[in-house]
Parts: sequence; C-alpha cells; structure tokens
Amino acid sequence: MKHMRENEMKKILFASTALVASAGFAAAEISFSGEAGIGFEYADVAVGDDWTLDHYLTLTVSMTGETDGGLGFGATFDITNAASGGAVDGSSAYIEGGFGKFSVGNVGSAVDAKLGLSDIGYGGIGTDNVAEALVDAADMGNMMYEGTFGDFGIAISHDFNGTEITSVAATYSMGDFNVGLGYDDWGNIDTSNTIHVKAGADIADFSINALYSRNDDNDVTSYGIHGAYTMGAVVVSAAYSEVDVMGVSADAYGLGVAYDLGGGASFNAGVGEVGGTTVAD
Repeated sequence: MKHMRENEMKKILFASTALVASAGFAAAEISFSGEAGIGFEYADVAVGDDWTLDHYLTLTVSMTGETDGGLGFGATFDITNAASGGAVDGSSAYIEGGFGKFSVGNVGSAVDAKLGLSDIGYGGIGTDNVAEALVDAADMGNMMYEGTFGDFGIAISHDFNGTEITSVAATYSMGDFNVGLGYDDWGNIDTSNTIHVKAGADIADFSINALYSRNDDNDVTSYGIHGAYTMGAVVVSAAYSEVDVMGVSADAYGLGVAYDLGGGASFNAGVGEVGGTTVAD
C-alpha cells in the first residue's frame, strides 16, 4: 500500500508540474519566419568553375513577452543551412519600452544597422561591400541601444569582447528625404576612427541612397550609391561604389532586376563588375 501511495503521489506531482509548464508555454509568444533561395552564381575566375549552384535556408525564431508594467522583452536567432555550411547566428535578447530598445548579443554596429546600402541580385554581387568597407570593418557590436523620437533616430553600439569599438548613428527624416551621420571609435586603437554620412530619398517610384565614409588615420575612403525604380511587380536597380586605400582604389558597379511572383516568391538577378572581376547571379 505504501508503495502504491508513493507512485500515486509521484503521478500527481508530475501532473502538477506539467500543468505549470503548460501554463508557462501558453503565456509565451513564439513566432517563426523564414527565407529560402535557389540560384546560380557567376564569377570570372582564373581557376575553377565560373558558375556555381547555390541554395540557402534561414529560419528565424522570435520570442516576445510583456511584463505587467508594459515593459517588452524578447529574443531572436537565425538557423541557417546553405551550400557553404550551416550555422546558428544573429542571436540576441532585448528589452524595450518608451525609452527605446536595448539589445545584447550578436547585434553588429549601429552604423551598419542604420546607414547601410542595399546590394543587387539574387544573393548580392557585392557592390555594397565595396561601399561599406569601413562600415564592415567595425561591425562587431554585442550591445546596442536604439531610440526613435519623432523624425529623429539614434543608435549606439559597443563591443565588449576586445576591440572596444563604439559605433554611433543618428538619422533624420524629412518627408521623402532622409539623412544620417555615423561615427566609429575604435577604442583601444586611438589612430583608427571613421566618420560616415548618408543621404537618401524616396520620390514616387524612384529611390536613391548614397553613403560616404572616411578614415583619416589610415587614409581610407569608401563611398557608394544605389538607385531603384519600381514598375508594378518589377524593380530595376543600379549601383556604383569605390574604396580608396592610401591612393590605391577599387570599384564596383552593376545592374539588377527583381520580379515579384506573388505568394512570397520572387525572381532576382544581377550582373556587374567588382574589383575588376565580372560577377552575376
């Protein structure tokens, strides 16, 4: 009898625990979104095949909640499987409210988050990478604050894992026009700081964005421009960018087209030249 009572008590305890856990799961809001692609990529290389087959799949998991006092909180991460391999990345946790949003994790830099340019093509032929050479160099933040105050926006990020890079970006919108100013302070490298200026406009079916970055300490300048025109389901885009390192320059340019097939699917293609190499996808 004693043995039977102990089993019954264990069953009741387990059932109670499961009930509490179920209530906790019901209170949480977990959402999934994803993106997948299949395509061909081309690069005029001296060794190997010019054409390669590409595929990727990214699943984004988002968890959100809210305290009784109205404070929002959550977390997000990406699970990616691609031709080049798989990874779990983009993970971060955050709190947000009227004061803005504070995130910790793989958040990157404030300048990259607020002042970056778009690429063209299926997977991107790399015109934006040339324009954002100085932006990408400082894209290492693991803490970020973001706030929006009317037409003004501000973001501040910092890297606590060794580089001590602090990145600051401020934006302002004026109807169809927008401007931005950014600054990267390399912390433990006193002679490597960068300033960024961005301007853009969305007028009717046209959009254009330009970015200029300058690092005086190392004599590096990078800049780029991206424009697009929308005709119904079709978007035609063009881009040009250049980076100059101590008088040695490299440029990139290309044309792209995107066609909305409906139902969440699209066809994308691009062709151009990046650093003297013809590329397409």
